[in-house]
Amino acid sequence: MRNIAILALLMAALAVQAQVTDDIYATKQGDDVQLSVITPAKPDKTTKQDQKAREKRLKERVDSLGHAKAAMALERGYWVLLADRINVGYTGYTAAGLNGNSNFIFQQAEEGMVQTAFNMSNPGPNGMGGMTLQGNVSGVKMRVDKKGNIRYTYSITGEDISAQVDITVYAGTDYAQAIVEPTFSGPRITVNGRLVPYIRPRH
Repeated sequence: MRNIAILALLMAALAVQAQVTDDIYATKQGDDVQLSVITPAKPDKTTKQDQKAREKRLKERVDSLGHAKAAMALERGYWVLLADRINVGYTGYTAAGLNGNSNFIFQQAEEGMVQTAFNMSNPGPNGMGGMTLQGNVSGVKMRVDKKGNIRYTYSITGEDISAQVDITVYAGTDYAQAIVEPTFSGPRITVNGRLVPYIRPRH
């Protein structure tokens, strides 16, 4: 009898274990368990020197891409130089930290424009402390010097402007300097800023 009782208990224990196993592995309708497995982060062995080198390489790639875009924009004749610094005259007024949206030089095929807006107390011809001059572009010449700088020159002629424009886009970047030299009268203007592709919206 004792052996029969022990056997009965053993069978009952196996039945309970089997039920627990079924509960663990069974897929029941309505169960929706979402597990987020977190992988421990590996120690960052990057040194400050490595980080600086990586940032330098990234900047060089970005600058190189900007230079290529500037070159393509000049070749197509659709570009804008967004000024962040303008010097009027050889030793005259200098304005820095300018808004490129209102201080710029652009070319749209055969049309060109030079605009300054210094927001001075004197409103100037355009009411923004500067001037807005528009004319026709001609005599475009483009070349690359031995240092890799792009040199781009043209004449612009209109009712309010007649000038020679000489632009240098520095090698490996889209940063440029433009010298606007009036043909007859007026101060020389030196404009510094980024030169980027631009197509003027038609209204």
